[in-house]
Amino acid sequence: MYQIPSKKIWTGRNDHFEGEDGYLWHHVVQLMDIDGLSGAGVGASNVAMLGFASDEGVRRNQGRPGAKDGPLIIRKSLCNMAVHFKPEELTLWDMGTVTVDRGKLEAAQELLADRVKRLLDHGYFPILLGGGHEISYGHYSGIYQHLKDKPDNKIGIINFDAHFDFRSYAHGAHSGSSFRQIADDCDNHGDQIYYLPIGINQQANPRSLFKLMDVYNQSYIDLEDVTIDNISALKQQIGAFISKVDHVYITLDLDVMSMGFSPGVSAPAAFGVFPYLVRQMLDAALATGKVISFDIAEFNPEYDDGRTAKLAASFVYDVAMSQKAKKQ
Repeated sequence: MYQIPSKKIWTGRNDHFEGEDGYLWHHVVQLMDIDGLSGAGVGASNVAMLGFASDEGVRRNQGRPGAKDGPLIIRKSLCNMAVHFKPEELTLWDMGTVTVDRGKLEAAQELLADRVKRLLDHGYFPILLGGGHEISYGHYSGIYQHLKDKPDNKIGIINFDAHFDFRSYAHGAHSGSSFRQIADDCDNHGDQIYYLPIGINQQANPRSLFKLMDVYNQSYIDLEDVTIDNISALKQQIGAFISKVDHVYITLDLDVMSMGFSPGVSAPAAFGVFPYLVRQMLDAALATGKVISFDIAEFNPEYDDGRTAKLAASFVYDVAMSQKAKKQ
């Protein structure tokens, strides 16, 4: 199902005496029913936030549910973010939320793909707010549908994640199967998958998944290699990956960071990547100008004390600001 955006969410602090210089995101976010979508126009970059309120995939993957409430809480955490752009530089849109009706995940993923395609077709930069990592299959499918008839349509996927999410889906799609599904779709289309997981935690992935990476000829970056001393080499590796493709889809699973920073996730980890290093690598990818879409996955407000919500919102803020920079 699709829920239209609500202005009731976008409320917060008001510093009227500062005028426009005191504006926060809740003052400037515009709402649009995606079913009545029109072209983004010229001039300002247009960032479109779209929720995917699902934890059905997490439930199927034997994780702890609660991620369906992620989009709402991320939006609330964005309300008091400061505005550092002019209307002619960037427009922020809330395009509503795709939900899962009575456990019908596959139908919701198809609907999400349709909505992502519409956003891209009309010139918007999508930022999707999850929701379990089942978000990625629908998200990627929409990007593929947008690009499939274009000459430069090679898509690379960068997944900041403790997990490969490359599991079998013989009994149905779930939060741990998105990239296996994408790989199979690529094979069916006669394409090659370009997939780079970053932050892989050996403790959280069975040997079978490491073997599958070899079978599919895919590289990955181990958690142990993501250090401050190695950040330059990591940026080079990310750049080399991006040079092989025409467009990049980035997905950030918040469980790539340890529970000390990111406790409110479906599968918390004792060890993880420092948020600062994730930001450094994300910024390097964004700076290439090839990133076409972005999402946040696995935020679970039920287990959060506010830290994870703030972290998720901060990454959304950074990605949105990167779009402003493109048209300055």
